Amino acid sequence: MSPLEESYRKCRRAISRVRFRSAILLAATFVLMAASEAGAQSVVGSVTKLTGSATLERAGKRAAVALGMAVQANDRLVSGADGRLTVTLKDGSELMLAESTSIVIHASTIAGATLATPVELFGGHLRSVIDTGLRGVGTHFEVHTPNASSAVRGTDFETAYIEGRPCPGFPDCLRYTDVGVYKGTVEVTNPAVPKATVEITEGYEATVPCDLPPSAPAPLGFGSLIGPGYH
Repeated sequence: MSPLEESYRKCRRAISRVRFRSAILLAATFVLMAASEAGAQSVVGSVTKLTGSATLERAGKRAAVALGMAVQANDRLVSGADGRLTVTLKDGSELMLAESTSIVIHASTIAGATLATPVELFGGHLRSVIDTGLRGVGTHFEVHTPNASSAVRGTDFETAYIEGRPCPGFPDCLRYTDVGVYKGTVEVTNPAVPKATVEITEGYEATVPCDLPPSAPAPLGFGSLIGPGYH
């Protein structure tokens, strides 16, 4: 092999090594971009108001909630005994947690947008002010408690799930859900009695005691939603 051919061979080897390193770097860049995009796609909102203490649980890890913190699908938010916070969703809707409230926000994709729906309420009091503009016809926001489901046909309603305290009118029932509507309409059902659905209109509330059907709607203030000790 001539000196010139040897030089070409060394050059080709050097170019191959550069191309190999470049390919690895490019592949790593794509992996990082994909991970970043996946994380961005799972974000359903952010914390826009906070007083007192609250925690966020994600993938088995817990952190203190901070103002401006991103909230991802399947995150669990828990407000402390002195805590209140508001999560503003990507469509402009607001979830307002009172003290000692625990929720998990799930997500679905509608028209290419990641929206929070449904929300699970495990305890405490949650007010939901829903912007229906982005959701469109046929898409609904829902709040689920251990014994009730609320499907929104309106924009402003409040859900409370109480455990360990007798339900008014049902002294032997120690867990119940109250739903009050300030604007729009909400359909409420108990999964244990799925055919018994109650439609609650603006200015009314209903109670779902234990495994019984929802009560007939009554004017707001009749139950415990805005009564003493609710907040």
